Amino acid sequence: MARKQWLLVGLAAVLTACSGPGRTTGDRTAAIEGAWQSTGYGYVFDIARDSAGKTQLTSYDQTSVSCLGGDVSAPVGREGDATSFGEDGEAELVVRRQGGHLIVREPGSSGHIRMNRLEELPGCPSAISGNAADRRLQTFDVFWQNLAEHYPPYAHRRLDAAGRERDRAALAERNTDRMLGKLLGGTVRELGDMHTGIEGEALSLYGKRPGTRDSADMDTDAFRPAIEARLGTQLTPVIDGKVEYAGGLPGHLGYLRITQFDDFADESYDVDRKKFEQALDTVFAVAEQDGWRGLVLDLRLNDGGFDGLGLELASRLTDKAHFAFQKRARNTQAASGFTPYEKLQVTPSARPGFHGPIALLVSDLTVSAGETAVMTLLNRSPKPTLIGRPTQGVFSDQLSRTLPGGWSLDLSNEDYRNAAGQSFEGRGIPVPQEFRTPVFTATEIRRRCDSALARALDHLADKPPATTAPCPRGST
Repeated sequence: MARKQWLLVGLAAVLTACSGPGRTTGDRTAAIEGAWQSTGYGYVFDIARDSAGKTQLTSYDQTSVSCLGGDVSAPVGREGDATSFGEDGEAELVVRRQGGHLIVREPGSSGHIRMNRLEELPGCPSAISGNAADRRLQTFDVFWQNLAEHYPPYAHRRLDAAGRERDRAALAERNTDRMLGKLLGGTVRELGDMHTGIEGEALSLYGKRPGTRDSADMDTDAFRPAIEARLGTQLTPVIDGKVEYAGGLPGHLGYLRITQFDDFADESYDVDRKKFEQALDTVFAVAEQDGWRGLVLDLRLNDGGFDGLGLELASRLTDKAHFAFQKRARNTQAASGFTPYEKLQVTPSARPGFHGPIALLVSDLTVSAGETAVMTLLNRSPKPTLIGRPTQGVFSDQLSRTLPGGWSLDLSNEDYRNAAGQSFEGRGIPVPQEFRTPVFTATEIRRRCDSALARALDHLADKPPATTAPCPRGST
């Protein structure tokens, strides 16, 4: 399962360039040293110097009943008042002072985390029982406390408080690793959230919205022949099949397929961003040369990745600045129950792009950053036409939490909304009824049919629906 990765919006590139052998931050990190606690997100940072005088950042995962973790990272670069921390020269987070606060960006977020100074560490790390039975109960309690403090009250997903008490009683009566895994896994399944999962003791389990599919369980390589059969031409790969296109289609139409927004080169956002920008340069140079009058943008299979690359795509598809989305994090200490909204904007790019009509193909296999890209693109003008099936409905970044006994929890803790304040978490972005079609069904794949693509070609060419047959001649 692909996770939505964290994002350093342009900053990681500068910071990585500033790092290198013999380059240290020295006394310049003094302003950020000390203990810090985040607003929302449940982080505690201890930024201090080790016995050799080198600065290091220790990060803990905190709830009202625990403070666990203790991951250590070192400075890897600096630009202005921002210091990047990470391992092996790669920036994993960037911190800077802003008045009496610490402002943090972590890979994958299009926003930031605000931290307040503490006088001392709040009992970090917590003690973990040496007794296996007690430790399993600790694991259960920390698991549920993280959900209680960080999982938003989504309209389409609800925590079962009564189930928590019932399950704890069951674990106390039959205290085994197998029972613990069964109870935690049951909670994950009930939530049906692809970004919420539990790992440990030979168990790795994530949720899924009922009635939807997971690309990890499908032969996604079989999708391409159906697409190419309906296009009548082969796709041209730009990034190893993750970004590919077709031009020269009837009616001066173009086709662009993007299956993920990460892992184009390595785990570095900066390297991925550069490669993605170059790929878009290639595609849209062809679009200009061939005079595309319409674009089929295919995100039906998109496992997510960096929000920033979705915003980069949107910047190539508009000549006017527009709203992208707004997000906030769960914060039970605030009266609203959340941190303040951060509002993201799309700024038109000076690099090659396309500004004409778009048919945007989506499905339940459009996940995470793929969905935030869709939400963003729906604000462009002219507005894209959605074709296919509703998206998966997992917008939040994954908050990873350390649990006792070697267990770990991933969960959704953020609330993404469009310009009108609508949330699609747990239900997906809907497709208008008249544009709903089958998407990569077993029958369509076997017959090399593509109903959604046929509908998109007709729509962009101003032809009546079904003018283009879903199944090319001879394909059945």
